[in-house]
Amino acid sequence: MHELPDAPTLEVRIAQAELNRHNRWNAGYFQDRFRQNEKRLKKLHSVPLGQFIPEELPDGSKGITYGQVGARKFSPHGSVRYLQVINIRDTGIDFALKPDRVAEGSHNDPARSRVSAEDILFTNNAFRGTDTLIGRCVVVPRDYGKLNISQHIDRIRVIGINPYYVCCFLKSRLGALQVQRVMHGVDAMTISFIRIRAMMIPPITAIQENEIERQYRTMSKFHDRAMAIKERLLDESGVRPGQYGEAINELADQNASYKRAMAEAQERLKHLISELEGVLEGERKKFRPYPG
Repeated sequence: MHELPDAPTLEVRIAQAELNRHNRWNAGYFQDRFRQNEKRLKKLHSVPLGQFIPEELPDGSKGITYGQVGARKFSPHGSVRYLQVINIRDTGIDFALKPDRVAEGSHNDPARSRVSAEDILFTNNAFRGTDTLIGRCVVVPRDYGKLNISQHIDRIRVIGINPYYVCCFLKSRLGALQVQRVMHGVDAMTISFIRIRAMMIPPITAIQENEIERQYRTMSKFHDRAMAIKERLLDESGVRPGQYGEAINELADQNASYKRAMAEAQERLKHLISELEGVLEGERKKFRPYPG
């Protein structure tokens, strides 16, 4: 019988004031990369994201909510598309991975979580082995028709800040480190509304926010072009997408037009995030256009 190796340990030195301020007792929360990120955010005069997420908007909708809870009853001919965590990709929504639909007005289609253009979608949950899915964030750039979400996706609406900036910030180093810091759980990891509201975000100018939106919208057009090809391939081939979309992904990866559009979207998003990081960290004052 083999002896099990000793479990790895993490030792950090924490002042009592810092421990009290955060009220967290797990050593991982105080890793140096997280503490240094907190200092950078403070230097940038960051404010809590919750300042821009109202409890209720003028139209009566909630500033932040999650999707349907409980048993899922899919309806192949339902008029409402139903998004799950796997449908949220870095560059946008991939309807082909799980092309599920639900009946309009059913238990699976609560009015509070219906999705509209310019909503932020944030994945709040992931299970063991799928941790790269938690914290994914997209802005819905246009009207995709009737659309709802599962309980593992948060729908966020902001006032006083550009949603495209919020989303891109959460994808940046300064944002991603905050997401990683507040993930908790063993078999399943979750991020609560409280933790999302507490994330810090630095102010930038309206001109900079508008440029982020412009570049993100352009990126989204290439994403949507790729997705239109992918959905057509799904319809024409008659293949089942696969549990994690592996079958439709394999088919799409054989299509040159899909690959070109998807690569363009990915490169444009990578460029935008890099430019945002450069602006926030003082390397440049304005965003450079995509080189292409």
